[in-house]
Amino acid sequence: MPRRLLRLLCLWLGFAATASPLDAQSSSPVVDLINGYSDWVHGRRDRVDLVAVDLDVVRQQLGRVNPASLPAADDAPAAVAREQRRRLLTSFALELAAIGSRRHASAAARLVEWACPLVRSHTPHDDFDRAWQLAALALLEGGIDSTALHEHLNHLPPEMTDDPRVALARGIAEEQFSAPAEVLTRSLAAAGLARAREQIARMEGERYRASERAIARYREAAKDDTIAAEAMLRMGHVQLRMGRFDTALATWKGLDARLTEPSLLYLLHLFRGQAYEGYDRVAQARDAYLAALKVSPGAHSATLRLAALAFVNGHGDDPYPLVDALLRDDDARRDPWWSYYAADWRYWYPRIERVRALLTGF
Repeated sequence: MPRRLLRLLCLWLGFAATASPLDAQSSSPVVDLINGYSDWVHGRRDRVDLVAVDLDVVRQQLGRVNPASLPAADDAPAAVAREQRRRLLTSFALELAAIGSRRHASAAARLVEWACPLVRSHTPHDDFDRAWQLAALALLEGGIDSTALHEHLNHLPPEMTDDPRVALARGIAEEQFSAPAEVLTRSLAAAGLARAREQIARMEGERYRASERAIARYREAAKDDTIAAEAMLRMGHVQLRMGRFDTALATWKGLDARLTEPSLLYLLHLFRGQAYEGYDRVAQARDAYLAALKVSPGAHSATLRLAALAFVNGHGDDPYPLVDALLRDDDARRDPWWSYYAADWRYWYPRIERVRALLTGF
């Protein structure tokens, strides 16, 4: 089959692929793409670039793949070959879902859930399965879709329930329900413009209940020392959003020394500043925002908060240089606030590296 025609078929299936020449003798274009991924992971190919055009179409095509057509070690016993192919297929689906997750979060979640039964059904649950599930959690949390995250958490195998990041994810799923962009999008999509205001009003009660559940989940997660600091940070943020400023400040007391990630320390200072603002404690809010900017100089959220304080309250600060600096350099990557609700997405790369290592080491 000519390569041009094969590429058109790939596009029709929902893929755009750039890699070394595809093997025309493979059983299907999808298998060719999986073969290319396998060669790349095993170091037999310098690169393979996969861009998902339609993840739902991809999912349907993957469901038709004959596992026996996938590569395995030539001398592997039948049971080992089956396991190698299972790991390859589920890893490929996870990586492809991550590539398309930013623009197609819902379709990415459906692709993850297509592969998840192949992981859950494997017994006993091994290191690969645990690594895959943690990577899937990172991907789903990055989609900021509380419904999809809840559904995944609800069918995790029992062997995963003792993982501290899973305990934290249960609180994150509740908190994501109240993520501002998600609430607006869900309301407009469900009710249309004419009924959006009514729908949002009805959701206010559920948002309150979800926030209370998030606090309870985070309080439970904080019993584990390995995640206690982040759980307390997030619990305080929920309390902040609910207007419980003193409670939030008490939750964060002494947390500075316990947070080892600079991004979380930045958020602690940012949230403290907002709580102080809630009580019109301007000087303390200003100090908190300045502390945040020492952690991440030029970050948008703290800079804008500081500029707003200066504009409204004075205190000798000139807000215009702060705003001008943001306009000159609008790189949002320095601001951990933009990824706060995405939670464990910040762990995606080390987690998928672990999946790849267990794929190639079996």
